[in-house]
Amino acid sequence: MRSEILSQEHNVMVVKTEHEAGEVDKAVNETIRDFSQNANIKGFRKGRIPRKTLELFMGKNAIYRETLQRLANKALHTVMNEYELELIAEPKYKLGDLAEGKSLEIEFTLEARPEIELPDMGSLVAEKIIYKVRDSDVDEGLRQVLESSAKVEPTDEDRPARIDDIAEIQYSSYDTDAGGVCIEKDRKNTFFLSNIRSDFANAIIGHVPAEELSFNITLEDDYPDPKLAGRTIRYDLEILNFMRRIVPEANDETVREISRGKYNTVDELKSEIRRQLEEDASARSEASLQESALTILAENTEIDIPDGMVDRQYKIMRGEQDRQLQRNVGQSLDDYLANNNLSVGEFEGRLRKNAEERVRNTLVLDALAERDGILFTSDDINAEIMTMAAAMRVNAQQLADSLGKNTQEFTNVASRVRTRNTIKHLASLVSVTEREEDYHAPHPHNHDHNHEHEEAAEDTGPHTHDEGAAEQ
Repeated sequence: MRSEILSQEHNVMVVKTEHEAGEVDKAVNETIRDFSQNANIKGFRKGRIPRKTLELFMGKNAIYRETLQRLANKALHTVMNEYELELIAEPKYKLGDLAEGKSLEIEFTLEARPEIELPDMGSLVAEKIIYKVRDSDVDEGLRQVLESSAKVEPTDEDRPARIDDIAEIQYSSYDTDAGGVCIEKDRKNTFFLSNIRSDFANAIIGHVPAEELSFNITLEDDYPDPKLAGRTIRYDLEILNFMRRIVPEANDETVREISRGKYNTVDELKSEIRRQLEEDASARSEASLQESALTILAENTEIDIPDGMVDRQYKIMRGEQDRQLQRNVGQSLDDYLANNNLSVGEFEGRLRKNAEERVRNTLVLDALAERDGILFTSDDINAEIMTMAAAMRVNAQQLADSLGKNTQEFTNVASRVRTRNTIKHLASLVSVTEREEDYHAPHPHNHDHNHEHEEAAEDTGPHTHDEGAAEQ
């Protein structure tokens, strides 16, 4: 076999291989021999089936197709070794016509991983943000604990509704633009008036329980539900009740009650809150270093990013956006952009830039992992599976068994673990500068106490609120 590079542009190479007639004939005979060994034809022993019989039962074209595939696979393996290529996409074949006694040409279009020259890691300076937990953060954490243990109780106050009330209502809604077609009938719901769209809340504020109301609301043209966008909706509504939210006081008795005795005093609970906040702050600090180190490495690595990789990553990310919108608002990405008057060109430009950044990061991390021999252990994989199982709320052993039967999924898990190990390794190589910032908890923390409280219903209907009723 001889090979020749026909063209090369960036990381895409077109290679032609030539196979002499003797090599082709030998390959055909090997295929016939293997078919004879494995075919099950009545009246013939395996390995002793004549060629004409095989051609009669299987067809000559089937023998030639199998031979072509074998020659192509062998040629590809030889080409990759000869030119020291690592492919990043499935190769494309252009197969010639196979005929015994004649030579054969095969043309491959190969997309290879680009060569990457990593910079001197010691010259890279990354920033680590040191998040400092203040007393005010602990006080806020305590407030969140108490808030999460608040109870919702009916109020017997004789007064009109206020913006900070929780209202229990029953309503029916009608599409006036469609001649009064009923959308929902006698639906009950409970929500914070401060958490729903203002025009709906304002129609209730100032009225009292048992009062019946009727009012219209015109929805926006870019309303998420296209079936209701721009429509005028009439509500026939009765106020059933108002409720108030009672937050327990911060005292030792409350702490013992909501923690079921795990903590005896306010100070004990605050110490645990501080411990959790500082643990989270430390993790966020380490994450800031890793993110900065990766950014600095990518910026200082000369690399010709393959367009094909960016195209594939872009399609993946666009598909993810489309599926997410279908789940959340029931619209395709194209419909969402059109309904919200968003520029398709600007969106696709930003998405492609993000795809290019992700490809760049992947390539430089792969190069670093290859250079420094970053691998993963079975303990790493087991820890990842445990984390996945907890997030998915499934049995860890069952998940492990499932991954063991799915090669692609297991490869994805292993790749994530290796990437994470590589980023940690990178953070240990760079020089580090530190900067302090106040810690602000991104979300309320779970302090391992019992959350016993009533909750107002969160779903107030697709056309009655902006973000849904607040959690109690």
